[in-house]
Amino acid sequence: MTTPTPSSRQIIPFLLGLLLAACEPVTALPSPTNAQPATATNIPFTPSPSPSLSSSPTFTPIDSPTATVTLTDTPTPEPTDTPIPFVYVFPIQPPSAATFTEGTASHGYPATDLFAPVGTKFVAVIGGVVDYVSDEDLWDPQLDNPAWRGGLSVAIIGDDGVRYYGAHLSVIEPGIKPGVRVEAGQLLGLTGNSGDARSTTPHLHFGISPPTYPEDWRVRRGKVDPYPYLLAWQRGESVTPAIEEAVAELDETDTPFHYTFPVQPTNKAKFSQGGHGYPATDIFAPAGTLFVAVTDGVVDSVSYVDRWDPTTNVPGTSAGLWVAILGDDGVRYFGAHLSSIADGIRPGVRVSVGDPLGLVGNSGEARDGMPHLHFEISRPISPTDWMSRESLIDPFPFLQAWKAGHNVTPPMIVP
Repeated sequence: MTTPTPSSRQIIPFLLGLLLAACEPVTALPSPTNAQPATATNIPFTPSPSPSLSSSPTFTPIDSPTATVTLTDTPTPEPTDTPIPFVYVFPIQPPSAATFTEGTASHGYPATDLFAPVGTKFVAVIGGVVDYVSDEDLWDPQLDNPAWRGGLSVAIIGDDGVRYYGAHLSVIEPGIKPGVRVEAGQLLGLTGNSGDARSTTPHLHFGISPPTYPEDWRVRRGKVDPYPYLLAWQRGESVTPAIEEAVAELDETDTPFHYTFPVQPTNKAKFSQGGHGYPATDIFAPAGTLFVAVTDGVVDSVSYVDRWDPTTNVPGTSAGLWVAILGDDGVRYFGAHLSSIADGIRPGVRVSVGDPLGLVGNSGEARDGMPHLHFEISRPISPTDWMSRESLIDPFPFLQAWKAGHNVTPPMIVP
């Protein structure tokens, strides 16, 4: 007896039935809600002394509106641990215009005088940020104030976390002011004999030191012997000055501000320079890693609600949950894309260096990317003006310095 073969008319309905039976009903994503930001009356807050890293901070979950996710074809780049190479340039250009010898004995502290005709170019030895500028020769031989002996002078904090100082200039290059980004070889000024070099042969007083704060002339004038590095740079070799011993010798009583790295513990953090088109640094770390106050100050502004909606991309909402503090050093520090805000963190609350502000996450426009802290440093304008691009300065060299344990005060930009 022959077994009948089912026809295609019988098979197709049968298969469709199986497929429909296997499908589960799909629940639609909820629409974004019009959540209102927390206010002083509904922020979870119990008055208590400022929290510290020695105690376990508490965090209150934040109910954020859910938004439709828009996938991107460009994945978030993975941070790398590859050391960033530094390029160094001899500070006098052309190098043949300068003569110099070991100068520690003549100064009584580590420094080198590079003798060159008035008007010879003084350039940045490495890329970095201008830390200090004296554009007026205030030195009076009758008073001999040591803070003014350098006359016209410029200091930069290099991307290597080292401060480089050049003094006795005749001219400061226009546009060179605290907070301005410079690149290796960029003109900073012209050699001369201002300050207490007024009656000596024109030269550049060159000092290398750990960064402390801009007015710290005792450290700025020189803590590391520049001579061997000047010889190397003159030969075209890129050699990074060793400042560890000088850092260990610093008198902490001379440093008015203290700093720590914003992500704790630091071994969970990875970061590199750039990537935004404006001065900012992304510090990648696992979700839930602590974001802490980098220095003593007062909470300036807080976003408790993630309002970002990729379908509308309303300006000012892309940062998600964030906290900004105004440091006692007069600088604003801003951290965004948090997953939670620490209890008690609200505008006007005083915080100490290392106090928890929130937890690293990927709120706002980082919703589809790797958890990280978006970190900015800026000149304060107003609590709501956290996006002023013209007030931002590059945080990268300061993050490097803080992670290495150096107390470095970011220079404020002159309006």
